[in-house]
Amino acid sequence: MIKVAVPALVLLASLTMASSGHAQQDAFMSADKNADTMLDQNEFKLFIDSMAASGKPVAVKVKQAKRYGMAFGRIDQDKNGLLTPTELKALQ
Repeated sequence: MIKVAVPALVLLASLTMASSGHAQQDAFMSADKNADTMLDQNEFKLFIDSMAASGKPVAVKVKQAKRYGMAFGRIDQDKNGLLTPTELKALQ
């Protein structure tokens, strides 16, 4: 089992800096299945999987370690169970 300790700031900053904003936006929109401009945990998994498929190192680590829940919990600032673009952007 792979252990991953990825602080939320490092996680999303790495995802954002390692990819063009357009690629991240496309991944977000594709993962947002109900088009509510927020990602629930299932949609976040799709987002991370898409970013991992693009070769983003932190997303690859999260996917390999199956630490989606841990990553989601650290990013969800208001603990409402949804990630907004603002929460993701605030971590850049």
